[in-house]
Amino acid sequence: MTKLIRYKMLSTEEISEDRRIHVFDMQEQQKLSFNYESLKRTPKSYVDEELAGFVNKRKLKIDNGFYDKKGHAS
Repeated sequence: MTKLIRYKMLSTEEISEDRRIHVFDMQEQQKLSFNYESLKRTPKSYVDEELAGFVNKRKLKIDNGFYDKKGHAS
């Protein structure tokens, strides 16, 4: 069975005391934007499990500002 990648990280941007994350949902063909800190506080039952897993796997890069619009590698 092949596992398809559903989300693609587009960019992050710093906002006051937080980071906004922009991803592309390939299944729904739409862009999603959300605040990183609010996603971490949201109960897992309210967050799409696949999106939460995707963000957790990229936590270090997000925390350090990779995926920003300054050309950092993804």
